[in-house]
Amino acid sequence: MYVSARDRRILEELSTHPDGVTIKTIADRLDVSERTIHRDLASFDSLLRPYELTLEKKAGRGIRLAGSSEQLEQFQEDVFDSAPFDFMPEQRQLLLTYKLLTALEPVKLTALASDLHVAGATVSHDLDAVAENLEQYHLTLLRRRGFGVQVTGSEAAKRRAIRGLLSDQLSDTELLRFIRRHHTAEPGERSQSISDQLLGFVRTDRLSQIEAAVDALNQRLDTPIADSSYIALVVHLALAMERISQGEKVDMKPELLDQLEETAEYPYAEALAEELGRIFEEVIPKAEVGYITMHLRGAKLQSGSSGDTFSDNLLLTRRLMKHASLASGVDFTRDTSLEEGLAAHLGPALYRMEQEMTIHNPLLETIQSNYTELYSQVKEAADHVFPYDVPPDEIGYLVLHFGSALETGSRQNVDHVYVICSSGIGSSKLMASRLHREFPEIRKLIQMSLFDLGSRNLGPEDAVISTIPIDAEHIDYIQVNPFLTDEEVQRVARYLSRKAAPAYREKNEVEEDPAGALQSMQEQLNSTMRLLHHTAVIEDTNTLPLWTSMYNTMELLASKSLVSDPEAVTDALQKRESLSGIGLPGTALALHHARHAAVKEPVFLLLERQEPEPVKAMDGSTIEARRIGIMLAPEELSEQQAAMMSTISGMLVQNSESTTLFETGTEKDIKTFMSSQFLSLLRSHPYE
Repeated sequence: MYVSARDRRILEELSTHPDGVTIKTIADRLDVSERTIHRDLASFDSLLRPYELTLEKKAGRGIRLAGSSEQLEQFQEDVFDSAPFDFMPEQRQLLLTYKLLTALEPVKLTALASDLHVAGATVSHDLDAVAENLEQYHLTLLRRRGFGVQVTGSEAAKRRAIRGLLSDQLSDTELLRFIRRHHTAEPGERSQSISDQLLGFVRTDRLSQIEAAVDALNQRLDTPIADSSYIALVVHLALAMERISQGEKVDMKPELLDQLEETAEYPYAEALAEELGRIFEEVIPKAEVGYITMHLRGAKLQSGSSGDTFSDNLLLTRRLMKHASLASGVDFTRDTSLEEGLAAHLGPALYRMEQEMTIHNPLLETIQSNYTELYSQVKEAADHVFPYDVPPDEIGYLVLHFGSALETGSRQNVDHVYVICSSGIGSSKLMASRLHREFPEIRKLIQMSLFDLGSRNLGPEDAVISTIPIDAEHIDYIQVNPFLTDEEVQRVARYLSRKAAPAYREKNEVEEDPAGALQSMQEQLNSTMRLLHHTAVIEDTNTLPLWTSMYNTMELLASKSLVSDPEAVTDALQKRESLSGIGLPGTALALHHARHAAVKEPVFLLLERQEPEPVKAMDGSTIEARRIGIMLAPEELSEQQAAMMSTISGMLVQNSESTTLFETGTEKDIKTFMSSQFLSLLRSHPYE
């Protein structure tokens, strides 16, 4: 049976809507005009007649396939088992891109036209779209008469483009299923499938061997690689081995390779490369090992908080939470669970973005649909915090973190919710019942009229949900439809999260040991006082190179018995800087930090430089740092000390005033500010 690609898609829409589907819906799904759909449907009679099926129009529902269930089932089986002979324009362009990326020499236009069963003019038109799509990967489409068509650019860029095609066309589930398929299908079974043509570039027997090697590596890691990163690594290695066998090698800047060799992931990458080299009898170049290392660093290897108070991403995390709070009107800044989750996620995410590594988010469409407003708010926050465009897939993962925080926050108890309508009955009762169903955490719902509201002395913790406008500036309320749409339910959830009662811990019924509690408080106070005693602003009066000044500063700390090995601590700080940025974006402040056995007491210093020092910022940009923060802690650190040091990181980006204070303030003013912050923390809740 011959069925064109577009006819097949129309039939798919009809099959998935047995009760009827409108012409407009089909046209929108296929991105064509309604007139085109009407024209195509007119030719369906000859296709349907042998199965005794008809197209039936239903008022208000559109059209449907009508006939016996047996004939419908047979028809669908025959149609969807048949191989489409032609492709939709976007499918042709996809295949053209793939053929050109994997070609080792220029391809003639006539050969491409023959492969796709279309005219040369059609291919020429499609190549314009292909060229535009390749630009995002920094690749160029070269076209010359008598020469043919060829993609030019680096080998690394070509591989990124191929991986991009695979992730765009196939879900993680489909890729994983293909990766774990141990036998190739018969040629006739795979002739025209877009997915199979794309995946046909790599041999299934090789894939199974590569997947086994990656799985063996995964077993040795402390925290397993997430599925999406696991698939990305297997696909990367499969493409790499195919390209290596064809003589195509990637290049890597020597300085980047040197940095990667110092990372914790490099030995794992080296072992994996050696195993693959042994299996396929190929010599794996060091640059390939470097790219494997990048994939491991870009994988989600962290789970929750690592316990490292000097998380490279803590300050960026807090900036992101602050901007998301401003964009959404929900205070995320006090959510420690969200902070820990984001800090763990941002490590590999930032690395992927910096290295232009792609990741596929299979939930993206669902996230954009269910969290439309939150998605745009998180994107706005990310645009403020990061200097580069954050891909939609990465935004989607960030939204999952914030969405989870919203769900948790909205479920905290709310003491009173006042439901307002013009009379206090009717629409308010309707809305109250819906609110009870959607938000069982509301302790008390009070229905009243707008007139009654004026006699109430409302506090800032009281929530007011109204079906009508309220002309009172002092009342913080939200206006919604009495029927509460799904979108309004989300708005109410965010509103209630701001009004939620503080989640105080339930007091332990067992009587607490007063002496033990006092002892714990005394230890926390002593730790804080010692840190403040070891906090200083040091003016660097000379113009020595930065790391000479840093070493001299470590010597000064050694003279005070705060550091036992100045050289080792300086090396630790320098090694940390080589791995990622240490500057606070948009400021003149950098923050070096390290935990080391040679550090005896927690220390916080601000080194004032005579001349600005260009340093890489945490978001990948470059800043001119006038003050260099140095935060040091012993390798063995108590939970109280860890929380105390983490609090300092939070102070740096608490708000613009606090950041300016650390940038330009005097030692006295900085210590006064830190003391007040520590005191507030100790009063509200001890370090935990």
